[in-house]
Amino acid sequence: MKKSTAQLLLAEQFSLFVKVSVSGRRLTPSGKKIAPGTVVNYRYVLKLLNEFEEKNSILLRIQLLHRASMRLLQRERNYWAKFFNRFSIYLYKEKKYSDHYVLAVFKTLKTFFNYLQQEKGYMTGNYHKSFRVPILRSTPVVLTPEQLRFLITNKEFVQSLNPFVRRACDIFVFGCTVALRISDLMKLKKNHLIKTGNGTLLNLFTEKTGAEVRIPLPDYILEIIYRNRVKAGKYLLPRLSCSNLNKQIKRLIQLAGWDYTVSKHRSYRGKMEELQTESGTAWPFYRHITAHTMRRTAITTLLILGVPENVVRKISGHAPGSKEFYKYVGIADEYLNQEVKKAYQKLVTTPGFEPKDAGG
Repeated sequence: MKKSTAQLLLAEQFSLFVKVSVSGRRLTPSGKKIAPGTVVNYRYVLKLLNEFEEKNSILLRIQLLHRASMRLLQRERNYWAKFFNRFSIYLYKEKKYSDHYVLAVFKTLKTFFNYLQQEKGYMTGNYHKSFRVPILRSTPVVLTPEQLRFLITNKEFVQSLNPFVRRACDIFVFGCTVALRISDLMKLKKNHLIKTGNGTLLNLFTEKTGAEVRIPLPDYILEIIYRNRVKAGKYLLPRLSCSNLNKQIKRLIQLAGWDYTVSKHRSYRGKMEELQTESGTAWPFYRHITAHTMRRTAITTLLILGVPENVVRKISGHAPGSKEFYKYVGIADEYLNQEVKKAYQKLVTTPGFEPKDAGG
């Protein structure tokens, strides 16, 4: 395809977009440098675009729309609608991605087009705003308060673990208490601790959002810090890679005996489908557990225990009205509903229970 003065090559411009994001010339809306993890996602989207062009023997282009006619505007609308359909099919059928990942790819493309318009001043149209992927979110798997209490208080079980799983147990319990992302958890240092007249606080600015959080620490967390002080060095916890931690905490949950089946679903083209194990069965509970389960469990536990939503959001760093946060509210409500049902069941089934005479 011959490049005209009124057109830009998409892959070429996206490559420049990645470079300015890496160099710091492009910043987040809050003025922070683009996070390394975000840049990795950008580079992978660029790789997908290059693969898509090579597979279809095309060069994707961006038409500049200065003084564009109605005919040209309609042509561009059709062009980007066709791109969205074909690229979606490529991501779903060729790459086998779920809705969650396809949505992330198109979200990055939207960010790129917004950059072209707002920071480069190119008139490219708003066709990228129609890149919509229907996604159904399944309920996250979390530990119940009873399960978390078991890991905290059952010293006999903890002592029975080998040193590697015991270390993972300490990290897991810590994470299930403070509600931090794994990236922040593994970077906690001793200078993040603040001692006050009311106890010890964890004080830090989170990596992803830059929000300041101050988290009161219970005694069992201080015990974990003390127990790991030598291996952790200048950090609060021993440093493990996410993949290693995921492996060890799955083993931890399996050893705890929580191997009952829990269906695993994913959203694929706007429909929920159940995933199965290699043997064709439903997933056991322990295989659902990852490092991110810690944060989900901590948020849900605080809500179940009656901590006000605004306080929990302050600890977790979620914005008011966050859709992500209200997933946890839903889990907590369901748990509390089950507890109420159990109470009413006791009311009608407990032998010898006689309600007091209302008349005194």
